[in-house]
Amino acid sequence: IALSESRTLDPVQNLSLTIAAPPENGLRELAEPIADFFEGLFNRGDLKRENERLRQELERLQGQVAAAEGAERRAQELEEALGIKESRPDDEFVVADVIAQDPSGVKRALAINRGSKDGLDEGMVVLSRSGSLVGTVSRVYEDFAWLRLITDPNSAVNVVVLAEGDEGGSEARGVAAGDLGGRLSLEMIPAEAQIREGDLVTTSGLGGNYPRPLLLGSVRSVEDRPQALFKKAT
Repeated sequence: IALSESRTLDPVQNLSLTIAAPPENGLRELAEPIADFFEGLFNRGDLKRENERLRQELERLQGQVAAAEGAERRAQELEEALGIKESRPDDEFVVADVIAQDPSGVKRALAINRGSKDGLDEGMVVLSRSGSLVGTVSRVYEDFAWLRLITDPNSAVNVVVLAEGDEGGSEARGVAAGDLGGRLSLEMIPAEAQIREGDLVTTSGLGGNYPRPLLLGSVRSVEDRPQALFKKAT
């Protein structure tokens, strides 16, 4: 049959060719999908290996990006800590990372990766990287320490509300106390004090536990209680 392209066939050969051609074409048509199937199997195996290689490459690149972002964040944190040191040149600072929190959720406490070998002692004041008051060191071990946050129910901080009234700024003293919900409320504020949302709250320095002025935050809401001696705010 292959010779039909190079010489003339007699009628018998032509007849045989005509009769034989359909089965041969059918076999070819059947064989081609089978060949494609096996080729697809081989290609699918190559594709799987290629996908795995690309996945590993993606993970490697993602790891590099995460490491770069982590280094950038760390540099920013150290820069902010340096800013705190420069703003309070008379104070000594130790930079620490949070490594755990109280698992019970009852106490508002955090653990840091600095301890007595780093010069930490109970009662030391803890600031955030932005300079806001976080709490105090409550328990110290050689390699780590526990902090009591100002939002802890057993925490109380003497504060000053820097109120901006219509006739200029004024100060209203009070106490910032934590609650079971992890919130901070302002209590013992004189009823006549003119405070409003957005007023800044700082430590007053009374009691000697916290130097003045360390920022706690700002007033979110004020609760006026008629005929009460004191106001309450959050």
